[in-house]
Amino acid sequence: MSLQSDPSSYIQKLQQILNYENVEEGVKIEYIRKALLEFDASHFHIAGSKLIGEIVAEHDRSSAPFHTTSIKTGLESYDLAFGGLWPGEFVVIGGRPAMGKTLLLVNMAINIAANHEVLYYSLDLSNFMLSARIVASLTQLPTNYYMHGNMNESQLKQLELAKLDLSRLKLRVLDQQMHSMTAFKALCRQHVEEHKLKVIFVDYLQLLSSNRYKNNRELEISYISRELKNIARELNICVVATSQLSRSVEQRGGDKRPILSDLRESGAIEQDADKVLFIYRPEYYGFLQDEDGNSTLRQVQLIMCKNRSGNLDVVHLRLDEHYSKFEPYIEPKGGFTIDPDRFSDFDEPPFY
Repeated sequence: MSLQSDPSSYIQKLQQILNYENVEEGVKIEYIRKALLEFDASHFHIAGSKLIGEIVAEHDRSSAPFHTTSIKTGLESYDLAFGGLWPGEFVVIGGRPAMGKTLLLVNMAINIAANHEVLYYSLDLSNFMLSARIVASLTQLPTNYYMHGNMNESQLKQLELAKLDLSRLKLRVLDQQMHSMTAFKALCRQHVEEHKLKVIFVDYLQLLSSNRYKNNRELEISYISRELKNIARELNICVVATSQLSRSVEQRGGDKRPILSDLRESGAIEQDADKVLFIYRPEYYGFLQDEDGNSTLRQVQLIMCKNRSGNLDVVHLRLDEHYSKFEPYIEPKGGFTIDPDRFSDFDEPPFY
């Protein structure tokens, strides 16, 4: 009986691998993984191609048309511009440190988890630190208030209300490092099957590791990026990952807006991603006014630089006073205005 059709032959092969001498454990695991993939492939029906007419007909017969399946982020201006998040897509959000990437993910996760199952894979923050960010976003209080416990009676009431909101969220958090993308993919598949997972947030991509290409960081990041894309497609969920940018942004003149080539450590990220979104704050670089003289304080721009399923655009948001939550951006009104505090500068009142 052939190896492809006899499970016992695979068991013997796995036992042989385990008994290999002078072979590193990591190499043995890779051999075992390949053997299991061969076994899976031999026991699944080989996919065939479809006529385009059949695909369109299946879509028309579907009880859930494609245009109704997007997942709204809760950021109204983003959802209006780009339609939200879509099953099967891999979205990358890039930005320099302290630009607001994690805060953006936290805000999206909270909004989406009100209606859909969400997994937040936090490699940058511990569970406690992430929970502090989430509580700050819900209460709109500074993060350190919750972390240090220095809240007055009114703020404690806000915290209790926030806890009620938290208990209703379908938000799961993972902060343990996984040392292979195979294990991470298995975890994602488990969550999809058991919890009907819809969106995975990864914060951030460069902190992921694998048991491949240990001596070549660029190849390792390329492999990780491709696997995140495969997870999104195979499980029909949306994967959103933050990404660091290179220091070349800081060395550039002008307004220092990021571009695709700024994605750190691998050009494969921009190739694999369905959408690449940059978060940019002029205030971060000391630009306190725009070209029209309007204040850029707490102003945030989400710059869509790649979009396989739509347009490229810039979405404007605003941070609250404690930098804990994104709010709608209100365009400054034109016309001549005078700050009331400056009325004393005039010899006569400016209005009669």
